[in-house]
Amino acid sequence: ISACELCLSVRASRASKFVPEGSSLELSCEVQHCGVGWTGGWVFQEMQSTGFTLLTPSERIELSNYSSTASSTHLLVHIHNINQSDAGPYKCLITWPQNKTTSNGHVTYVNVTAEGMCILASVDSLGRNLSHRVLLCLSASMCFPFVLGLVWCLTRDHPPPPPVPPRSYTSFAARVKPKKELVYAEVALKNSRRKNDCPKQVPEPTVYSSVHFS
Repeated sequence: ISACELCLSVRASRASKFVPEGSSLELSCEVQHCGVGWTGGWVFQEMQSTGFTLLTPSERIELSNYSSTASSTHLLVHIHNINQSDAGPYKCLITWPQNKTTSNGHVTYVNVTAEGMCILASVDSLGRNLSHRVLLCLSASMCFPFVLGLVWCLTRDHPPPPPVPPRSYTSFAARVKPKKELVYAEVALKNSRRKNDCPKQVPEPTVYSSVHFS
């Protein structure tokens, strides 16, 4: 067996999809062909059918492919306006003409739900998401009373501070004693000092007689 023959396979994930009626669906698989020829594509098993039918393009079904590398090709199927008849298993079925063998990809089960309904694809995921939301809601409801009690305790023992008195905007000049008052006081002191220091006037002597010689 050559290395090329070992890589002849189909890669696809096993999944279960819930699609609302009237919406669209897109599926993808990867064909590992190593550059050799192959045939086949997406197949679908209808309800009450024992075999798979190869999908062909139509007004609602689009088939396309693209090559990611020289040895692999991606096969795409896009179904528009999906209805209940589109429900069922889908997979990629590839035939290798050189050795007359086939390769099957993993099956994707499509469930078409009523229009407007939103159902998750995995029940386990639904359970985990629901439990996380319930736990989050319970935690929030338990923390809210605790926060309110803490705020009440902090505000009860600490009354609000007294109001701050308004600042006085008295100018500096109004608080300084005017210079004129100092000048007046100084002048008054000098005047009193001068008055006290003045000598008393001595009366002139009285002359009763005088002698003159010629």
